[in-house]
Amino acid sequence: MKDLAIRDDMAPTVSLLYSAAEENMTRLFSIVNHMTLEQLDYKGRSKTKNSTAQLLHHIANVDIRWVWRIKENRIPEHIIKLYGPMINENGCLPEVKGQPLHYYLNRLQHVLTELRNVCVTLKETDVNRELSYDKDTATIRWGIWHMADHNRYHQAHIEALKAEWRKDITENAL
Repeated sequence: MKDLAIRDDMAPTVSLLYSAAEENMTRLFSIVNHMTLEQLDYKGRSKTKNSTAQLLHHIANVDIRWVWRIKENRIPEHIIKLYGPMINENGCLPEVKGQPLHYYLNRLQHVLTELRNVCVTLKETDVNRELSYDKDTATIRWGIWHMADHNRYHQAHIEALKAEWRKDITENAL
């Protein structure tokens, strides 16, 4: 049976939100499992789409920033340097390629571990706390939900790239 777990080590609402983020991360791992470097760097037939590598990098980049917002309501400079910019000078996802799958999965697992570590410290009332977000504010509740939702959103892009890849491989083999 599928369900979102309520963990004993987290406040109920925090646990539910964390469980959604964890479930989507697990699903993402299963979607990209066994992708080759060529598949990770594939940008579609037109070579203009964001690659799976770019999307995985982007998910980790967005999520680690949320973890730090939740932790300290600010993103430390060392995290910004480590994860790089969110977008390039053209407003697009930065070009990333040439890294094996385990590189991205390790980063994503690290983000999930950091999220779990912060979630166990949150009380039920903490989910209402406002954080700085995109020239506005958002609650911790919304931030954790956004992590889960954003991950799932990009899974659809990755699935479309995989389908296009399979079609290209089949057509090129003929």
